[in-house]
Amino acid sequence: MKTNKLYLLLIVLLEWFALIAQLVLLLQATHLPLAESLTRYFSYYTILTNIIIAAYAAVHCFTPAERRTGFFFKPSVETAITLYITIVGLVYTLLLRQLWSPKGLQAVVDDILHTIIPVMILIYWWKWVDTRRLKYSTIPSWLIYPAIYALIILIRGHFASWYPYPFLDVLQYLYGRVLINCIFLLMAFILFSSLFVWAGKKKAR
Repeated sequence: MKTNKLYLLLIVLLEWFALIAQLVLLLQATHLPLAESLTRYFSYYTILTNIIIAAYAAVHCFTPAERRTGFFFKPSVETAITLYITIVGLVYTLLLRQLWSPKGLQAVVDDILHTIIPVMILIYWWKWVDTRRLKYSTIPSWLIYPAIYALIILIRGHFASWYPYPFLDVLQYLYGRVLINCIFLLMAFILFSSLFVWAGKKKAR
């Protein structure tokens, strides 16, 4: 097996271990109905993005060379996915890590989902993704996923009175502050999107 496929296989194994372990830990720690617990599990941007990474890595790992076409094999899509998981790592490190101190298995899972996987995907993108044809004009399309996520979370939060992240918590900060937080996050997405396109073109040369 080639080096890049072994690398992707390791990502797949780490992802599914961490995702399943996180679900088990969440179910053990809550007394909410199963449906609500599952809904909250899938309400985290971290979880959704790591599921995307797990699917992306699996497709690249197990698809034969002659069939490497389609959505996950487009450099623009690969770069967008790398952007999303990079933002996961940055937001957790800068804004969320200091809010709690997980122990044991929870600490291991947190490090995998928020630090190890983002770094591994960033390395994979830099080493193996063909970024010669990246365009700044594709950046608006990369913003669709986080924008839809934020909209759904705010709508559901209005009815469920629960938000997965403190910077989206309307109950604590009201809509004005949350809107400002969303604008800052949007600016971060645009900034790092531009950096990825610039770096992709630079490394391709």
